[in-house]
Amino acid sequence: MFFKRIVLFLSLYFYLGRCLFAAEGMPQFNADSFPSQLFWLLITFLILYLVLYFIILPRIRDNLRLRRNKISNDIERAELIKTQIENITVEYEEKIEKAKVRANETIKNAYEKASLEFSSQLSGAKKRISQKINEAETEIIEYKKSIAVEVISMSQEISSMLLKKVLGKSLDKEDINFIKKQVSTIKVE
Repeated sequence: MFFKRIVLFLSLYFYLGRCLFAAEGMPQFNADSFPSQLFWLLITFLILYLVLYFIILPRIRDNLRLRRNKISNDIERAELIKTQIENITVEYEEKIEKAKVRANETIKNAYEKASLEFSSQLSGAKKRISQKINEAETEIIEYKKSIAVEVISMSQEISSMLLKKVLGKSLDKEDINFIKKQVSTIKVE
């Protein structure tokens, strides 16, 4: 059917070409050269068709097939990478959670350890303070005793000086001790 149309078209072209176009003018419109022009046109188009069909189109098909394969491989690789990234993200989040838990435990342990150290140091400081207080109290007691002894000896000296000035006569230490004993017995009773 297709060939019938081509034959009909060519015959009309030849017939109308001889009638319509004059010999003058352009040489390609000269009806006498139409058969040779059609022959070379058919040969040229046939060669062009064969070159396109057997050389160029297979290369284009191969390129399209390669592109399609490359695109599908790239898509598969991208999906694989996407799943790997999702797995890595999940692992990363799990590791972060584990690290947070470990950090909280470490902080808690450090806080408890610091509390224990603080309480032990506080109790040690309290013991040292109470020991220092006891030492200070014993020093104060000894100091009071030494002051009492000094006060007694000074009072004896002052008394002997006063008596010497008042009476004009000095007393011995034995006399002063005797008076002191009598005074202390009066106070106690």
